[in-house]
Formats: sequence, structure tokens, C-alpha cells
Amino acid sequence: MKTEHQPHPVIDIAGLMHAARAEARRVMEASKGDLISDHEAVLDRLQAAELIDGDEARTLLELYRIGFEAGEGKADAQRAFFESRSIYDRMAASGTTSPVALVVASAAVGSFEVSPGDDGSTTVAIARQSYGSSLAGIGAGIGAMIGGPAGGALGGAIGGLIGGIVDEKKDKKKT
Repeated sequence: MKTEHQPHPVIDIAGLMHAARAEARRVMEASKGDLISDHEAVLDRLQAAELIDGDEARTLLELYRIGFEAGEGKADAQRAFFESRSIYDRMAASGTTSPVALVVASAAVGSFEVSPGDDGSTTVAIARQSYGSSLAGIGAGIGAMIGGPAGGALGGAIGGLIGGIVDEKKDKKKT
């Protein structure tokens, strides 16, 4: 029995790594070092690919700003964590948020590390410049090019995990 195979893109890990680096460089050059603009460009691309809508893009940008300000010491990290988690909870409970937006939002919340302090209090930390959200967005964009919306959700999850690993290697702001 002869079966026909549908053509599909085949990209190896090295190809994906190259694509991710090239996209990250393109975004960074376009924003000239402005990290908020970096993230906005990633979200614009996800919106253009119809993986997220305009309201989701605005909400995701706000989540990024909350984490960025906490990492820079301009906002209390603990308050920022709970605010971010509240926004994510609303997105998840709405039932209408796209899977890609949920993955990127989840990465934003996951960028915070919550642990017990020496005295039993809650300690919240976030990397000074967290890469969880940014890499989730870039991963979603690359994943969508390969596998549509499902690839976008998977790519976003992988990007967010990698961003968390990068964050772990950087200084964290604790409160």
C-alpha cells in the first residue's frame, strides 16, 4: 500500500537555535537596547501571525513591564508577583485567551521565584532582566512558523523554560 506524505518543514535543533539567535538579534537591533521595545516587537509579531489579539498583546506587555520594574528595583517584587499572578488568573479563567498568550503570561509569572525566607517569611525574587517572557514570545513565534498555533504554544513553553534557566544564572532582586 502506497501512502503519500504531506510536505512539512523539517528543522533540526541546530536550525532552531540559529533561528532563535537570529530573531533575538533582529529584535535587539531594532529596539536599540530598550527591553520594553524588545518585548513589544515580539508581541507585535505574535499578533501579526494571529496567535494573540490586541488586548492580549497589551496585557502581556503590561505583565512584562511589571516584572521588568520589579527586577530593576523600581517596584516591590512580592507585590509584582501577586499582581502578575492575578492577571494570569483572569486570563486563564476567561476561557477566551489564546493558548499562546497563556503560555507567554505563564512564563511572565514563572519568572518570579517564590520561596521561604530564613525567618519563615515569603521571599520573592526575579532576575534583574528576566528572559522568561521574552524567550517565550520568541519561541512561540518560531514554533508557529513550524507548526501553526500548536507549535506556537509548544515553542512558547520551551522558550519560557529556557528563559528561566537564563534567569537562574543572573542576579535576582529579592524582597
